[in-house]
Amino acid sequence: PGSCPTLYDYYFNEAMIRWVPWTDEVKDYEHIPGQPFANILVPTVDTVTFTYHLQWNLNIFRPVVYAGDVGTAKTVTIQNFLKNLSPDKFTFLNINFSSRTTSLALQRNLESNVEKRTKDTYGPAGGKKLMLFIDDMNMPKVDLYGTQQPIALLKLLLGQGGVYERGENFKSGEGTNWKNIKDVGYFAAMGPPGGARSTVDPRFISMFSVFNIPFPSDTSLTMIFSSMLKHHLQAFNQTV
Repeated sequence: PGSCPTLYDYYFNEAMIRWVPWTDEVKDYEHIPGQPFANILVPTVDTVTFTYHLQWNLNIFRPVVYAGDVGTAKTVTIQNFLKNLSPDKFTFLNINFSSRTTSLALQRNLESNVEKRTKDTYGPAGGKKLMLFIDDMNMPKVDLYGTQQPIALLKLLLGQGGVYERGENFKSGEGTNWKNIKDVGYFAAMGPPGGARSTVDPRFISMFSVFNIPFPSDTSLTMIFSSMLKHHLQAFNQTV
């Protein structure tokens, strides 16, 4: 459809009814003085395509997981996408998993961000949708039975749309212990297995749209660091 070498360098714009290069959608980098280095996101072809995939999956409310090595901007890309969603329609909850994360802690964290709608149905306040982002999703330790308990809870949430009441609120012998959780979207990021990271249940992963996030190309790296350096040096006199 154009001068770019492969079809993967384009996307089909339905409004314009033609193939458009991804490069046309890359915006200029806006420098924010004092912003933490880890939060800086320089727009590149990679970030544009990743954001497009996130938006497409959000439109159909399908969970998404990004898998890739450290330094591939998995976390900052998803967080930047979620922070730019309309605050009138969405709320955002970020959870970082570790080897000490328990399923009960995850459940209580989620329950604190939803409210009761009907007898057994819960959801975000104000009729909004809660976007749950889980970083380092494959970090929880594997128990004696080969299970990562927080992952098992998430599998129940995604598969059945709810959780059982637990702890001091559990009512023995009653049928009111099931909680339907509505209007919650799931995004996650994780590194490859190894070290403290474990292999996640493939049946659980099948519930997500899975994207492998490669390390940025030389062209993207040049664009990232040249953009950052250019704006940093603007504060200096030209003679310097």
